[in-house]
Amino acid sequence: MNASFAPDCFERPPYRDFHARFLSALAGLPSWPSPEQYDELAAQVPRAMDVQLPRFVRESREALRQLGGYEQHVAGRCAVPTRPEHWHDFFNMAVWAHFPKLRWALNSLHVDPALGPKDPRNGRAPAQNLAATFDEAGMLVLSTSRSVLEELRALHFKRAFWEQRAQLVDTTRFWIVGHGLLESLLVPHPGLTARSLLLHVAALPSNAAAQPANDELRFEVDALAAAHIGAWRVGRTVLDPVPVLAIPGYSDNHAQGFYEDMRNIRFEPISRRPRDGSAD
Repeated sequence: MNASFAPDCFERPPYRDFHARFLSALAGLPSWPSPEQYDELAAQVPRAMDVQLPRFVRESREALRQLGGYEQHVAGRCAVPTRPEHWHDFFNMAVWAHFPKLRWALNSLHVDPALGPKDPRNGRAPAQNLAATFDEAGMLVLSTSRSVLEELRALHFKRAFWEQRAQLVDTTRFWIVGHGLLESLLVPHPGLTARSLLLHVAALPSNAAAQPANDELRFEVDALAAAHIGAWRVGRTVLDPVPVLAIPGYSDNHAQGFYEDMRNIRFEPISRRPRDGSAD
């Protein structure tokens, strides 16, 4: 059973970081918005002039069958099949609204027949497996500090989030773009891990203005992330694991003990980076 539609969840991170106009439209809703209302909600978020949002339509299993699947439906009809009163699909719409170039780049990988070889277990090429993972559990980590990004890459989470906390707060922003992860954070549990693109940027606005509501920054990051995703066709990469509840403000993590509890922080590598890999 899905949770009821509760706008109060949008008062805490990461949901409060959605665009102010989007949040305002949600606050005015007396109950769950229908899939037919998602187009209007998504349109509240300003977008770059060179990108189009898909429509959001009520899911039809017959249409999915005829078109060959979910991603084929999105690509062929420029329409996202959407289940009513379903947090997973609601957050899918929210990510499309805020990062449409990123989402189109993922969809382009999913429907590309030239990618291969395919994994016999799920019929996906390696780049498509990566796209599916990022679609569900992705996060963009933006930082002006290369040292913070290196600590995160090395899985030195206690050092990055606690010992260098002030530097991290001043230099680094976390934007969740995986709609499955957004759903999971409604009722968070220890060990929640984002699969992240770590991106070095030259500058960031102040903390209060450095969220996706800052349109020009969001447009720039959306295009940058889409370019990284497009490059998955031709090169190996790693989505760096980041423990989401370790991010300042995302949980009660204001004491050193949080970062010494193995339920919250993993210190062992759970992915292998190519020797010549780079994520920024």
